[in-house]
Amino acid sequence: MEEKRHRKQKAFNPVSPVVVVLAATILGVELVLQAGEQRLFGGPGAEGWRLELMRNFGFHKAVFDHVLTGGTLEPKVIWPFLSYIFINGDFIRVLISSALILAMGKMIADMFSTAAVLVLFIGCGLAGSLAFGLFSAKDGFPLIGAFPVFYGFIGTYTWIRIYEALAKKQSILPAFYPVIMFVILRTAFALMYGMSHSWMADLAGVITGFLLAYILAPDGKDRIRGWIRALRSR
Repeated sequence: MEEKRHRKQKAFNPVSPVVVVLAATILGVELVLQAGEQRLFGGPGAEGWRLELMRNFGFHKAVFDHVLTGGTLEPKVIWPFLSYIFINGDFIRVLISSALILAMGKMIADMFSTAAVLVLFIGCGLAGSLAFGLFSAKDGFPLIGAFPVFYGFIGTYTWIRIYEALAKKQSILPAFYPVIMFVILRTAFALMYGMSHSWMADLAGVITGFLLAYILAPDGKDRIRGWIRALRSR
């Protein structure tokens, strides 16, 4: 009876507060933009809010080049490395990305701490902007949207599935189903919206989410200590 109650409680674990706040912020920004575009408030100028936010908070390759060449690190130069996550092109993409971040974030938060989930969010977001800065074309469309973070969560969840499969001495092949989902989703968005350089940011997110899981997992500290001992013994 006790075990049954424990399973029931585990099935209905609440979503991590940090995941809720981040997804709600992404959705909240879009709701404000939608209200402005519908002229519910803000006056005629509100219709241009989205473009203004994309210009000031989207991640442009010029920002990356500025930092790379030793330019001054002002706040307006630094914040686009992460602020792009909260600016989206339309309402549909916001609904999809925020819902997927909530779903994947809940599954990750069942194993990882709140702080680890926040580090994953920031780390995958930064990896996305850096990859976009390295490989995108000059004077192109800026990087916007939360998909690099969502795909980063896919990478972390893939690591969790592999970890669990190895612990149970099972095949790890099913663990790669989330990565297959990444390919399918990315292909679907390419067909709907056209291929863009943002796929590099999404791929960087997947890889970063997978790699960060090694050190952010509950036993990550022990794993790091093992690596250090192995290096010292050489």
